[in-house]
Amino acid sequence: MNPHAIYHEPQTQLGFTNPDGSITLRLRTARDDAKKVTVIHGDKYSWDQRLEEEMQFLCFDERFDYYESIIKPAHHRLAYYFKLTGKKQKEWYYTEWGATENIDENEIDLMFFNFPYVNQGDIQVVPEWVEQGIFYQIFPERFENGDPSNDPKKVVSWSSKPTRENFFGGDLKGIIKRIDYLADLGINAIYMTPIFESPSNHKYNTTDYLKIDPAFGTKADLKALVKKCHENGIRLIFDAVFNHSGFQFGPFQDVIKKGENSPYKNWFHIHSFPVSENPLNYETFGFEAYMPKLNTENPEVIEYLCKVARYWIEEADIDGWRLDVANEVDHGFWRHFRKEIRKVKPDAYIVGEIWHNARPWLMGEQFDGAMNYPFTRACLNYFAYGTTDTETFKKL
Repeated sequence: MNPHAIYHEPQTQLGFTNPDGSITLRLRTARDDAKKVTVIHGDKYSWDQRLEEEMQFLCFDERFDYYESIIKPAHHRLAYYFKLTGKKQKEWYYTEWGATENIDENEIDLMFFNFPYVNQGDIQVVPEWVEQGIFYQIFPERFENGDPSNDPKKVVSWSSKPTRENFFGGDLKGIIKRIDYLADLGINAIYMTPIFESPSNHKYNTTDYLKIDPAFGTKADLKALVKKCHENGIRLIFDAVFNHSGFQFGPFQDVIKKGENSPYKNWFHIHSFPVSENPLNYETFGFEAYMPKLNTENPEVIEYLCKVARYWIEEADIDGWRLDVANEVDHGFWRHFRKEIRKVKPDAYIVGEIWHNARPWLMGEQFDGAMNYPFTRACLNYFAYGTTDTETFKKL
């Protein structure tokens, strides 16, 4: 066997607790390398009563095989290590100290992997409805124009070519009009890109987080949309940007006007005064001057943004939040954010826009899920573009 390929780590996707108190253990080995994998497990305070259980083959990728066992400890504690049998009957053991050909039971209390105690508050609990969720993403400005009276100026005809700047007049009433169609598709959840007041068509540069953009309709329209969604068994989550605001956001405009005398000067990351777009002397999303970065470590900003998140759940009964540029916001903010959301709606879904490995945000105290763009790319390449063959797709 290749001992260098053997790997396990608790409190990751290879070892985690489940809502029922059970613990899922997964072990990685080299591809087609092990004949049998077992886990020796028990309570650290009664190790003499330990058990040995064969692990089930779970899946494989290009280089590795993965094995799994799900164990329900009697006293909320679990100590364990692994025994592997190679194709030539040679045995290896794998503990927290690594792979070894022998095991010393006299020192096992120092060597075994360990879930010291399964505290309920540490378990990642995702709202049950999400497990069966089939989401449909809506970019409101481009979905359906249900009320031409609120169209922006210079709206283009519906058959025009979309650009980064043009407007088509899509709105909330347009979505309401199409709920039956969406229900017929079989979806049961909608994720809408931002609908707060903003001068752009994409609305990711927010002017007012507590106001629906007039081109999309009114708060009454939103409530009507949520009501119709819920009547059809459809959940609705909002998209929001708490990493940055728009240039026209009131507090930022106050800083531009009053400089160091503005009570909002510490709501942003401003390096010098007066505020300047060229040269840029404040932090932004990317290098976009019209998207000033918020200081989410400022207690006033924390309270304001959490108030926004609570408000739309309480006011319109939305079902959660999709969080834009979530990986550029500090983890402390997201931990507080989750607690605030759970207070007002325990089954609200919280999903972050994380482009790469999302593990630091999925430890049970921040997000319920991530956008998983690598999976999206793999599916597009296989199902849509045909640039990936079946064998490659199976190993991704």
